[in-house]
Parts: sequence; structure tokens; C-alpha cells
Amino acid sequence: MKLTRRQMLKLSGASLGGLALGGPLSSFGNPPDAKGTDPKQTNSFFDSLPEFPLGEPLDPSEMRITILGSSCIPRLSQECNSVFVEVGSGDQFVFDCGTGVMAKYNAMGIPMSKMDKIFFTHLHADHTSDLTHIYCFGPSGDRKSPLFIWGPQNSGFTYYPPEGPPRGPYNDGTKAFCQNFRNLMRWHTESFSFGSTGYSGYTLPSQKDWGLPAPLAQAGDDDPGDGYCIYPIELDFSKNGNKSGDNVAYDNPTTKVRITHFPAIHTRLGSVSYKLEWNGMSMIFSGDTKPNTNMLSQASGVDLLIHEMVVPTQIWAEKNSGLLPGDPYYEEAYNYALQVQNSSHTPQGAFGYLLSKMSPPPRLAVATHFQAADDTIESAMQSVRNHYPVGDVAFAADLMVINVSPTRILQRRAVVSPYAFYPIPPAFPTPAVKDPLYWKWGDEGHTYKVMNPYAQIDTKEEILPVDPDTGKFNFNTNGF
Repeated sequence: MKLTRRQMLKLSGASLGGLALGGPLSSFGNPPDAKGTDPKQTNSFFDSLPEFPLGEPLDPSEMRITILGSSCIPRLSQECNSVFVEVGSGDQFVFDCGTGVMAKYNAMGIPMSKMDKIFFTHLHADHTSDLTHIYCFGPSGDRKSPLFIWGPQNSGFTYYPPEGPPRGPYNDGTKAFCQNFRNLMRWHTESFSFGSTGYSGYTLPSQKDWGLPAPLAQAGDDDPGDGYCIYPIELDFSKNGNKSGDNVAYDNPTTKVRITHFPAIHTRLGSVSYKLEWNGMSMIFSGDTKPNTNMLSQASGVDLLIHEMVVPTQIWAEKNSGLLPGDPYYEEAYNYALQVQNSSHTPQGAFGYLLSKMSPPPRLAVATHFQAADDTIESAMQSVRNHYPVGDVAFAADLMVINVSPTRILQRRAVVSPYAFYPIPPAFPTPAVKDPLYWKWGDEGHTYKVMNPYAQIDTKEEILPVDPDTGKFNFNTNGF
């Protein structure tokens, strides 16, 4: 069934055995046919959106949300979770950066300098994996300033099994994550430090400048303003804003952006959701979470709600295992998927139920973390409409662009070439940079320093290029 946005909004709550109002949140609704792995499968809803012109300037009165990753399972059509938010006052943020999303950021022409403030909802790999590329190659691009990473503090959780010693508590918060990550990337950062990795005279923002919950303290021993310096900002995941200001993550009086956090329910103590407010508008990114009352109170009346939703357990099990009911080991695959979803996620019907309980509802609700194609969208939309018969609902797809203003919400799709480099011109005038960590004198008089890319390698066995005119080795040629 080819579904346009208009058709989806008209779908009624057909009797699909979905979640009855006030009923248990584990009811799913009818699953679609699990054989939707046909390579001809499409997402007609996304294909029907108008095209977003790459490079379009952002209106000063708007905020723009670009979805770069919309699945929990890496797929060619949908990488793992990431949302990029820009506001008209010139601020921008990355919410999660899961597996594979950097290819989409590059395709959209988003420079590294605009990816310096990263907000993790939790520390699962499908929400954090592409931090490796963002961090390691930022200083090679145009981000020669520190990376700031928000996320939850230590879980503090200890498990006491029926038999045997307790497990935990572990040092498992964002500070420990960043410290270990910084150490893990040492070989990379040293090897790339023959080029400059920082700006001269960089001024670190203060706690007051950004309204941070605590003063900045770096992970590692880098120069405080270096591009390889990481500043973790830990959040108390138990705070929900009941006490004024106790859940503020970022509050910038210059750009007027305020970001707060509130508890999510997902797998292990520590997950959070984020709410961004600017210019009288608001958006929420849930991260991964079970349905919860915090979301009901926080999301009522927001302009844009991006909330996770998962396919029915049967479909999750069948599509991820390739097994069908009656096959050997199918029950094991189903039961594992059921336990994952029960501990961690929001079913289709429950998403509609949440929306029905928000007063007023969001101007636009977008389901993400969901493998979106015509078969899954059809089933999900009918389950949602069973409980939320009116209201604007969409399904996240990679390269979906949403512009939000006080008067309209515009959904579009970016069309990019899989082969294009999308070069990002450097800023002019180019800011002054620091001397490289691996350098040599650039002249016999020892008056200036230049990068030294050979300082860390042994070149004795290198096959050297030969200048065809002189027959001698030429260290400056780019080929043979």
C-alpha cells in the first residue's frame, strides 16, 4: 500500500487489537507481514515529501531539525540514532550520534565546527558509536576547539543476584566514558597532531556563559582549548524539573537556547530525554524509553516531539533473525525480543496512547527508532490512530528535514548523491592556529615552526618516488 502523508492522517482506528484507552501498555496491534524484506520495499511517505534544497539559509525566526539517523539497527536506508538541531540565533546541537550517521552529516554538508555540542540520552552503542569519527577527525576539519559532551552521571546501580557476589556499582557515567574514550583514541590523536589542532587565544566558555550544572572539567591532559580536549558535562538523571532549574543542561543567554533533561526508562538507570526551548518554541528528543509520566507532563504542548517507537515483537524477532513462527529457535528469538522491548521501548499502540493523553498534544509527533517502510508504517499508523485519531504524526527517516516556526511546521526530504564529497569551504579570514605538537623549524634561522608529518614514523624502508626529470628521489612529489 502506497501511503502519502495525507492518506496517513486520514487512517481511522480500525479494530486491530491495539491498546485500548487505559489498557496495558504492552498491547501492540496487528503486526504487518514479516516478509517485508523485499528489496523493492519503499517508504512512500518519505518519498512524497517535498525536496529540501541543500544549503538553504535558516530563517532567524525558525529552528531546523535534521534527522541523520532514525533506526536502532544500521540499515542502508536508516542508520542509528542522531538528530541535528539548528536555531536562527546561530546555535546548534547534536543529539546522539549512533552507528553510521557521519556519512549522512557529510552528505548534508554539516561541518565539524557545528558538531561541538553533543547530548547523549544514554551510552548505548547505537547512540554513541560515531563519536569516534566526530572526535578524531574534528581537528582535521574545521573544529579546532574542544568537544563538549552532555550525558547522565553514574547509574549507582548494584545488582544482588540470588546467589553469588553483587555486581556493581560501576563507574559508568559520562565522565568515565569520556575519560576512557579519550585514552582509547590516544594513538589516533597523537598521529594527527603533526597538524595544528587548536586556535590561538581560544576562550573556554564559563559555567555562567552556558548555564551549566557545574564548572567545566576536562577529561585527559590536553591543552584546555585544544580540539582533542573533551569536556564531559554530567547530568543528574533523577531530576525532572519539579524543583525550578534542577534539570537544566544548557542555558545560553546569548543565543537564548535552553535545554533541560528529564528521566527516561530504558534498560538501566541513567537514561534521559531532552527538551530544547527557543524563541517561544520547543522540541523534545526522547532517546530510548518506555512510556512514562515524565514524558506526558513535559511533552504536552510542545511544537515537535521526536519519540521512539518500535515495531511489534513478532516483527522485530522475525526480521532480525530471519526465522518464522514454527522454525527451530524462533521462540528463543521472540522471547529475547520481547524482554528487550519490555525493559526498554515504546510499542506502537503505546505511542498513540501517550499522544492521546497530552493536553494540548504536540503540533507534530515524529516516531523514530523505527524501521520505516510501507508495511511497517501502515501497521503502526493504524495502531497509533486507534488511540490518537487526530493530530499530525510522521515517521522519521534519514535526511528528513523539519523547519519549525511559530506559524508553520514544514517537513521535507534532502536529496543527496551517494558519491558527492560535499566540500565545506574554510571560514575566512582563517583564525590563527597554534603550533603543531609534532613540528620542526621551518628555516635555518629557527624563526618559525612548521608541521612535521614524519616525526612519528620510521622511513628507512620507504619506497620513495623518483623525479622523472632528474632521476633523483623527490620528497615533494605526490606520486611516482
